[in-house]
Amino acid sequence: MLNSVAVPVQSGEMAALIRSYDWASTSLGPMSAWPVQLRCAVDIALPSLAQIVMFCGPELVAIYNDAYAPTIGSKHPAALGKPAREYWGELWDDLEPLLRRVLDAGETVVAKDRPFYIERFEEPETVYFDISYSPISDEAGNVVAVFCIVNETTDRMGYEATLRRLASIVSSSEDAILGIDLDMTVTDWNDGAEKLYGFSAEEILGKSVTVLIPDNRVDEEKLIVERIKDGNRVEPHETVRRHKSGRLVDVSLTVSPIFDSSGRIVGASKIARDITARKEAERVQGVLIAELNHRVKNVLATVIAIARQTFGPAADLELAKASFDARLQNLARAHDLLTRGSWENASLARVIQEALSPYQNDHFEIHGPDVNIPPKAVIALALVLHELATNAAKYGALSVQSGRVNVSWSVDEAHDARFRLSWREIGGPTVASPSRRGFGSRLIERMTSGQLQGNAEIHFDAAGLRCEIDAPLASDWDDGNPELTTPQV
Repeated sequence: MLNSVAVPVQSGEMAALIRSYDWASTSLGPMSAWPVQLRCAVDIALPSLAQIVMFCGPELVAIYNDAYAPTIGSKHPAALGKPAREYWGELWDDLEPLLRRVLDAGETVVAKDRPFYIERFEEPETVYFDISYSPISDEAGNVVAVFCIVNETTDRMGYEATLRRLASIVSSSEDAILGIDLDMTVTDWNDGAEKLYGFSAEEILGKSVTVLIPDNRVDEEKLIVERIKDGNRVEPHETVRRHKSGRLVDVSLTVSPIFDSSGRIVGASKIARDITARKEAERVQGVLIAELNHRVKNVLATVIAIARQTFGPAADLELAKASFDARLQNLARAHDLLTRGSWENASLARVIQEALSPYQNDHFEIHGPDVNIPPKAVIALALVLHELATNAAKYGALSVQSGRVNVSWSVDEAHDARFRLSWREIGGPTVASPSRRGFGSRLIERMTSGQLQGNAEIHFDAAGLRCEIDAPLASDWDDGNPELTTPQV
C-alpha cells in the first residue's frame, strides 16, 4: 500500500512517478493523509492491465496507471497530480457532469462507445471509450474519488464504420457481389446479384453456387475454388452464368480470397458485371464490319463492272467518260439514300426521284403505293432506272420536248408479295428494235435476275420503249456481286 513510509511493491513508470510525486503540494495532501480506501484503489489500479484513471478530492486530481497513460498522449506525464480541469479542459464541459454524478450523487455511470472530443496529440479529434465511472468512498461513506475504468474503442469504431460503409457500397452496388465458402456455398448476396441473377437472398443463401453455373462450366468453378484455396491469383475473366429463368448471361468476373481474423482463407468474394450489352455490341460491330466489307467489295465490283462495260467497247473516250461519271453519280445518290436510312431501307418513290433527278420533272408521271425496299434493291433499281433514263435521253422519249415517261409500280400481296414496276415511254421518236443488245439491256436483265431474283422484259414498241420488272417483294433479295460481262464486239 502506498504511503509516505512504505515503498509499494508495484513496478512500472507510473508507480515510480507516484512514489516520487510531491503530493503534499496538492489538495490531496501527503499520501499518509489519504483515506485507506483511496490508497487501496491506487494499489489495485497500478498493476492492472485495464485503463484506469482516478479523479480524487474536490479538485478531481488525476492519478492513473501505465495502461491509461497512452490514451492521453502528450498530456502524460504532466497531467499526473493536476486537477482534471487543467489537462482535460477541451472536454471539461462534457466530462465534468459525468464526474459530478459520481462525486456528488454517488452514482455509477456506464456507457459504451461514448464519444469525447480531445486534443491529446496537438490535433483535435473525436475518440470513443467504453466507460465505467464508480465512487470510492471513505469509512464515513463520503465519495473521495471517481474510479474510472475505460477502454478506448476508437479503432474499433473506425473499423466498424468502414465496414458499414463497405456494406453500404456492396449493398447498393449495381455490380453483383457475392461470397462463397470453400464448399462453394453462397454466404453473401447483394441487391446487384439479385438483379443480375434473379435469385433473392432468401432463395440463394446457403445454396450451392453451382445453381448459377451452366452445366458445361461446373469444372471452371471448381478450378477457381482450388486456386483460391492454394492462395493463387484468379485473373479477371469473362464467362457465362445462368439466370434464375434459365437463360445464360455474359459476365465479367473478378474473384478474390476471403480471409478470417487469423489470415486463413475461408472463401471467395466474386464481383460479376453484366456484359451482355457489350457482347451484343461486339457481335453487332462484327456483323457491321463484315457487312461494310461486303458492301465495299460489292460497290467496287459494281464500279469495276460499269467501268469495263463503259470503256471496253467505247470508240469515243470522252463520251465514255461522261457515261461513266453519270453512272457513278447515280450510284452515289443511291448510297446517299441508304445512308439517310441507316442502311436499312429506302422509299421506292425516293429511289426513283433520285435516279431521275438529272432530268426535267415535267417529263415524268410517277405513281405507286408507299413501299420501302432494302439496300440491295435500292442499288439494283437505281442502276436500272439510270440506264432506262439514259437510253430515253439519247434515243427515246426524253430526247424530244414532247416526250413523256410513265413510271408506276404496284405490290400484289395476294401472290407471295410480288413487286411490279413499269417504265413506259410515249411521245418520243419511233422506236426500232436494236440490232444487238447493249450494256444497258444486259445490266437491267442481270440486276433484275441476279439482285432482285425476278425478271425484266424490255419491249421496243414503235410508240415507245416499255420495260416491265417483276420480282418478289422480300428482304432476302440477293446481294451478290454483279456479274456484268464485257459485250462481244
